[in-house]
Amino acid sequence: MSFDNLEGFREHPAYQYAYGVSNGDIVANKDIKIVCDKFIQDIEHPEDNDYFFDFKFADKITEMTKLIKMPSGVAAGKLARTELKGFQWFFFMNALVWKMKSDHEKRRYEKSVLLIGRKNGKTFLTAIIFILLLLLEPKYSNLFSVAPDLELSSLIKDMMGQLIDSSPALRKHFEILKSEIRCKPTKSVFKPLATSNNRMDGKLIRRHSLVISY
Repeated sequence: MSFDNLEGFREHPAYQYAYGVSNGDIVANKDIKIVCDKFIQDIEHPEDNDYFFDFKFADKITEMTKLIKMPSGVAAGKLARTELKGFQWFFFMNALVWKMKSDHEKRRYEKSVLLIGRKNGKTFLTAIIFILLLLLEPKYSNLFSVAPDLELSSLIKDMMGQLIDSSPALRKHFEILKSEIRCKPTKSVFKPLATSNNRMDGKLIRRHSLVISY
């Protein structure tokens, strides 16, 4: 199924999640409900705001998740797409796909915050985001994960490495080094950083850089 228009996207797990929360069919706290209500309102009535939902980009992200396979556990070998939950799809789509009408290269949201309890797939979700962004962001982008120590920050790199190595369609497009992961087609780079070791205020963050704190 194609999700490159509003009619098709209504069947997408991200829309279904937001609609379910907004209608009260899915239990969520009041803050999530506010975000979901706004998502449904804005996507159904784009004329009322300064942003647009890039359906073609949403479809591209969805198709790319077919290339990623789970590395281990009971889901080993399955497509990551089948393992992603509604709230995870919603986070991808809401954070990455809205763009400004006045500048199609600029996203609506410069900062996104997702609060998840322990043992709820944070590392998996973050690793998927970084793999997608390495492939989809402009050439020569710099992507960073930041945690209090390098061991914690490197958990994301380790998961990315496992996902890439388990996915034949992706493996040839990446180079996994000791300190970073490089995407060959885009020349983009991911690095894990630690606030205890790296002076973040002294690091040059260029235009096409993205930082996720963990």
